[in-house]
Amino acid sequence: MADYILLLIPAAIVTILVFGAGVKKKGEFSEKAWSLGQAKAIQAFAALMIILHHLVQTISSYGAVNKGPVTVWNSFGILFTSIFFFFSGFGLYKRYKAEENYLDSFLKRRFLKILIPFLFTNVIYLCTVSGGKISGVWQGITAIFGIPLLNVNAWYVIVLLLLYLAFYVCFRFIRSERAAMLCLTGFTILVIIGSLMLGHDSRAVNRRWFMGEWWYNTMFLFIVGMVVARNETRIRALMEKRYAILLPLSVILFGGWSALTLFVGDHFGYYSEWPGHPGYFEKLITLLTQIILCILFLSILLVVNLKVEFHNRILRFLGGISYEIYLIHEVFREVLPGGPGGTLPDFPYLVLVYMLSIAAAWLLAFADRCITGQSRKRSEH
Repeated sequence: MADYILLLIPAAIVTILVFGAGVKKKGEFSEKAWSLGQAKAIQAFAALMIILHHLVQTISSYGAVNKGPVTVWNSFGILFTSIFFFFSGFGLYKRYKAEENYLDSFLKRRFLKILIPFLFTNVIYLCTVSGGKISGVWQGITAIFGIPLLNVNAWYVIVLLLLYLAFYVCFRFIRSERAAMLCLTGFTILVIIGSLMLGHDSRAVNRRWFMGEWWYNTMFLFIVGMVVARNETRIRALMEKRYAILLPLSVILFGGWSALTLFVGDHFGYYSEWPGHPGYFEKLITLLTQIILCILFLSILLVVNLKVEFHNRILRFLGGISYEIYLIHEVFREVLPGGPGGTLPDFPYLVLVYMLSIAAAWLLAFADRCITGQSRKRSEH
């Protein structure tokens, strides 16, 4: 029975998303669909689901211990991470097209918004959960800059900064927008392939960047987001025209492809590597199925958002600090005594991690705004 109580967490997250949502009448579609406000609401939902994914990994020892229905969240993290990459690419392209001379101050604006919370959280991790991971003063200093990554979830920051830098170079120095898009896409694919070929880092500490499938299995959704933004008018017109067909079709395809993805993960997977067998084919098959799965999942979100407007005070609040929530929650996941070897029962453990993460994220965002002089209204990450 205690395991079924854990379902209250995902139920609460879904309730936060749909509470106060507005649904358009037949034949009508939301003008706010895919807007910054809607993207922030969906990212807030994604951040909460990513935390649940990580916490379920803790309490179930990555699926080895059955915790009831919530155990399936071990496999859901990739879907919600893809939301962040998609809307990062989508919002980036729209800002680029909407603002004149956008690239002039791009690096300063974008990098500061990402780096300041990143550096703050690294200091927090250094002071709280770095035991056994740092050897010497110099390594402690470099850890503040992510070398090594004390916060295992901060890989997202490194990848996003790399993609932003590549975007800047391509769109600043290549005159043709089409050529710039192709260049950025090619660069992203090369990074993905290179990371796949690196395999996994078996060391417990001082792990190298770009070693592990989490570094690259959602990266391509950044490009997908940019492509959708570039063709937004045509894609939206098609979705509105074929809404009645696309919604059930995308759900059916997503369900079927989910089963196929699980099958591929069980029979191929990213860990099909041993001495003399790097497992490139198995990893590539797994990667391709997961990318398609994420595209189908995002298609459902985009189609639904044409009819449903997500808005309430909780979503607006969480949407403004979703990036900080993502960065900070790992410290509470590690500090609190949860999991099979811990003393804290599962449900209180989950609730406490959420409460402390949201409170810390708010403080982190407040400090960020004080330093950068920005208002509470933030642009997309």
